[in-house]
Amino acid sequence: MIPARFRVHSQRGAYVALALLTLVWGLNWVVMKAALAHAHALVFNAERTWAAVAVLFAALVARRGRMLPHSWRAVAVTGLFQTTVNFGATMLAVATGGAGKASVLVFTMPFWTLLIAWPVLHERIRGLQIPAIAFAFAGLVLVVAPWAWHGDIQSKLWAILSGFGWAAGTVSLKHYQRDRGFDMLTFITWQMALGALPLAAMPWFYDVTATQWSTAQVALFLYVSVISSAGGFLIWMTVLRWLPAGTASLNMFAIPVIALVASMAIFGERLAPNEWQGIGLIGIGLALITAYALVGARRRASLAEPTAPVPLD
Repeated sequence: MIPARFRVHSQRGAYVALALLTLVWGLNWVVMKAALAHAHALVFNAERTWAAVAVLFAALVARRGRMLPHSWRAVAVTGLFQTTVNFGATMLAVATGGAGKASVLVFTMPFWTLLIAWPVLHERIRGLQIPAIAFAFAGLVLVVAPWAWHGDIQSKLWAILSGFGWAAGTVSLKHYQRDRGFDMLTFITWQMALGALPLAAMPWFYDVTATQWSTAQVALFLYVSVISSAGGFLIWMTVLRWLPAGTASLNMFAIPVIALVASMAIFGERLAPNEWQGIGLIGIGLALITAYALVGARRRASLAEPTAPVPLD
């Protein structure tokens, strides 16, 4: 699935790969913003999603394993939220507002995940998760500022919708992981392919312009589609084979920080005082959720025998 020289062969290598992946995903926000200067958001989103799908299918063929998903219903439901809603809303958020601010709001995903998992997966909200959601909600109110409906409010709402779609897709994936015959790479590839269909249809219903291709635009496109979307997912799968999910997920802290700093440096994005306060509260909420997850992971690890990591075939 991944060439031998690019595979992770140790836990130390997994940490290096995770650090690089965090940088790639953090910078992806400003790269998307730059690419949209010469492309319509709907057109570019469809193009980059289909390019990512092509790379994932190539990885699927190279693996020589299962090609079809265990359930078409499962990939359709997950694809609707994970790809159609998440990818679509993310691109529109970046197109209509600041890339850094949008990244922070999209990364409210963990809070939406807790709320959706409660009725769907019957996972109760408890402990530090309760104040975490309270901090996140207060932060969202400050960032969105519903008392001042002007400026980039549209971008903020798109970003929140993206975080919600990402969370719903995550809960859906977790639900269908329980099914017999589930295969992660096959599932993710097909959910992205099905979720890309509505994204490909959207430009036909609006008066949109074609992408203005140039050497620079091709480079930006390849970064967003091949390196960040498809390649990032394949690297993430590899990292999770060596590192605990809770530890690996700590990179979520750094991604919006990198995006915000890069956007301020490159595009001159600036935040109002209430937005800084809101982002701070969201950060506190993320810290509480991460602390709760790490404590739970350590408790489970203390009750289980340690197992050696399984590298990719």
